Amino acid sequence: MLQVCALSNPNQLWINHRESLSEDILHQVRIQQQNMDLEFSTKIFNEALIIIEDKVRSLGGSDLKSIGLPPPDRDSSTLDDVLRERTYNISELRKFLDENEDKMLPDQREIFQKITEAVFQEIGGISGYVPVFSAETSTTFL
Repeated sequence: MLQVCALSNPNQLWINHRESLSEDILHQVRIQQQNMDLEFSTKIFNEALIIIEDKVRSLGGSDLKSIGLPPPDRDSSTLDDVLRERTYNISELRKFLDENEDKMLPDQREIFQKITEAVFQEIGGISGYVPVFSAETSTTFL
């Protein structure tokens, strides 16, 4: 359909049906992560666009941008990379935090609070808080 039919608005077609076109990927991610509560994300939609573009190219077509669809971001982390980085035990991390938060030095606590605030509020800007430690620093929790 993407190659043969002249779609009037392919981007709107993608927006209207991207969840349907990505549900197999979401299902695989849920199984792999053992978390059935996971929802669609830009990474999952991007993975679907990559698969669609690969299929179009294998049938002699060109990239998705040339037919009016959003181009996939092939330079970003792969879905497997993202999944691997999100595979962690929340209860273990919570326990570690509960046991060690009071042990932070004042400057560590300040940085920790700013980073967690930026993450939870999704405001970004945490790159300026990468701590630099001296040789005298024996233990750090960040």
